[in-house]
Amino acid sequence: MARPLIAADDGTPRYQQISARLRAQIGDGTLMAGERLPASRALAQDLGVARTTVVAAYDQLTAEGYLEARRGAGVFVCDVAPISPPAAPAAGAPDPAPARILHLEPGKADPEVFPTLPWARCVARVARSAPKALVFLEDPFGDPALRAEIAAYAGRWRGITASAEQVIVTNGASEALDMAMSLLIRDGRVALEAPGYDPLFRKLRQRGWSPQWLRPGSQGYAPAGDPASVTVLTPSHQFPLGGTLPVPARQAFLRAAEENGGWVIEDDFDSEFRYAGRPVPAMAALDEAGRCIYVGTFSKTFSHALRLGYLILPRALVPQFRAAMRHPSGGAPVSAQRPMAEFMASGQYDRHIRRARRLYAQRYKAAADTIAGWPDHLGHFQRHEAGMQIAFHLPGGTDDTALAKAAENHGIGIKPLSAFDPDGVMRGLLIGFCQSLPEDIPPLLDQLRDLIRAHQDSGE
Repeated sequence: MARPLIAADDGTPRYQQISARLRAQIGDGTLMAGERLPASRALAQDLGVARTTVVAAYDQLTAEGYLEARRGAGVFVCDVAPISPPAAPAAGAPDPAPARILHLEPGKADPEVFPTLPWARCVARVARSAPKALVFLEDPFGDPALRAEIAAYAGRWRGITASAEQVIVTNGASEALDMAMSLLIRDGRVALEAPGYDPLFRKLRQRGWSPQWLRPGSQGYAPAGDPASVTVLTPSHQFPLGGTLPVPARQAFLRAAEENGGWVIEDDFDSEFRYAGRPVPAMAALDEAGRCIYVGTFSKTFSHALRLGYLILPRALVPQFRAAMRHPSGGAPVSAQRPMAEFMASGQYDRHIRRARRLYAQRYKAAADTIAGWPDHLGHFQRHEAGMQIAFHLPGGTDDTALAKAAENHGIGIKPLSAFDPDGVMRGLLIGFCQSLPEDIPPLLDQLRDLIRAHQDSGE
C-alpha cells in the first residue's frame, strides 16, 4: 500500500483514518477490484494498533460496499468505479447555506448517540445473508422477523403479551395513528388530549371529525360521560405536559371502551426515557378485554430518519386490518426492516436504549436543575424525571409564540405550548435537552432565562 494508513499528527480516531485512506485508494484505483487486503491481525501488527481497530475500519468499508468479506478467504476490494473529486463550482457561484443548528429543540434525539458502526454491521450482515429482504416484502403487515422482534420487545419493556401476527410495521407513528383512527372511527367522533399532539388536530380538521377534548384534572384525564368511539391517549408520558396517567384512570378508559364498544389508541412515543426507576408498564398491558391498540415508534429511541413505527393490535382486530391492507407495510421503508430485526435480535437495541437513557438522564438533570434555580415570577415546571422535553409554564397573558420566535433568532429552538392547545389558551415553552451535552445546557438555559425576563419586562 503506497500511502500510509495512519498519520501521527492526525487526531482523528485511528479506525476512521484507516477506513478513509483505504476508501480513497479504492476510489482512485490504487487498490484494484478483486485485490485481497491483508488479514486484520497482520495489518494491525504492521500499523501498531489493536486488531479491533482494523476490524472496525474493514466493517465500515464493508457496510459502505467498498469491501467484501468472503468466508475462509479474506477481505477483497469490490468492483467500484474510480471516484473523481467533484468539479470546483463555477467562479462566483455562492456556496449553499449550511443548515442552521437550533439548540434545546424538544423531542429531538442526539444523532451522536446513534450506534453507527453496530447498525452498519447489521445492514452488512443482512446484505450478505438475506439480500432480498432489503428490497422485497410479501406480507402487508411488514417483515416477519421484525414483527417477531417487536412483539418480544414489547413483552420485555412494556409488559404487553402479543404475537408477531398482531404487529404491523408502519411508516413512523404518524402512519400508525392515521391507520388506526381511519379504520376504527365509525361516527366521526374522537376524543383527544388537550393540550396534545398537534398533527392529530390538523388531521381531525382535514377529515371533518368531531373532537371531544380531554382536559387534565388533578388525576390526569377521565373519560367523558358520553365517550367517543375512539380515544387517543399518551398515558405513560403525556405529550406535551409530561406526567403519567394513574392506573385507576387507565382502567376507567378501558372499561368505558368495553362498555360502549369503543377503542383506546395508546400512543407510547417516548416511554423508554424514564430516568427514575423502570419504564411504566403500557396501558395495553392492562387490557383484558382487547380494546386497546398500541402505537410505538423507533423515531425517538433510535432514528427519525428510518421512519419505522408499529401497531400492536388486539387479536380481534387483525382480520379487519388484514382486509384493509393490500400493499406491503403501508409505506414503511423495506430496506430498514430486516436490519432492524437483526439489530434487535443481537441485543444491540436493548443496549442502545440503556445507553441513551443514561446519557439523556444526565442531560435532563442538567436542564431541570438549572430551570429549578430560575426566579418564581418567570414561571414554573413540574419535575417528571422522564421524556425528551420539559414543559415550562409562563404567567397568563405572556405571548409564548413571540417569545419562541425571539429565542429562535438567538439559535434556540424551543416551542410555544399554545401551539399544542386547540384553544390556544395555555402559555408556556417546550424545552428540549437531548441534543446538548450536560455542560452546555446551563449556559443555553441562562440565555433563555434572560430572553424570558426581557420579554416580560417589555410587557409583551
